[in-house]
Amino acid sequence: YESVLRVPYYIVFDRYTDTLRAFTLDLEHYIKLDLNQPKVWIPDLELGLGLWQGSYQGIERLWLRWYDAIGNWIPTPTEQASHRAEQESQRAEQESQRAEQESQRAEQESQRAEQESKRAEQESKRAEQESKRAERLAARLRELGLDPDQL
Repeated sequence: YESVLRVPYYIVFDRYTDTLRAFTLDLEHYIKLDLNQPKVWIPDLELGLGLWQGSYQGIERLWLRWYDAIGNWIPTPTEQASHRAEQESQRAEQESQRAEQESQRAEQESQRAEQESKRAEQESKRAEQESKRAERLAARLRELGLDPDQL
């Protein structure tokens, strides 16, 4: 690695002792990096490798895992699929709530229209009653010898 391939970083994770060691190529030899945390940032890749405690493929332990510039672990394909499914579920729930709200608005509008129709019907009956009352009064005035159109 040092002399032929000239790999700029050499990283070793021992799964039996859960230790991480990292080396960088300095001209002709690897120099061990002093790790404050079990993480190694690789500037040329704009990625880091670090130890992550969690479950992967049903096994709970420390795993070697990639992370980004702000320290977030790069999701595994399973995590990505799970995240997408969760987002899709949330979108479906939001859409369901929007549809329910729209249904409630439509129901309220229908009730308002029905109330308005009842009010209009009551007004029409009231106007008809007033018209009949006016006709009776006019007939009574005629019986008394008075012309209601001349009053």
